[in-house]
Amino acid sequence: MPKKSFKDNPALAFIGNTQETQEAQQTQSTTNAHNTQEPQQTHYRINLKLRPEFRQYLDDEAWKARKSITEYLNDLIAADMAAKNEGAGE
Repeated sequence: MPKKSFKDNPALAFIGNTQETQEAQQTQSTTNAHNTQEPQQTHYRINLKLRPEFRQYLDDEAWKARKSITEYLNDLIAADMAAKNEGAGE
């Protein structure tokens, strides 16, 4: 089967396969390859299943603190850790 060409199809005439287009595509793909490298993960993801009665409370308290639920939970854990470290230091 012969290879299809944009040059033979008038509907696709606006798409060129010139040297400039190929170079631009290579540059774009190289740039994308560098941008898609993810930095080292600095957070831990967890799938959390809460009791239904905690859902509204969590939403309300996070909203009052003007934080996301994730940030609110992070702060709760940090406060708990700090409280336990103070208790251990006595």
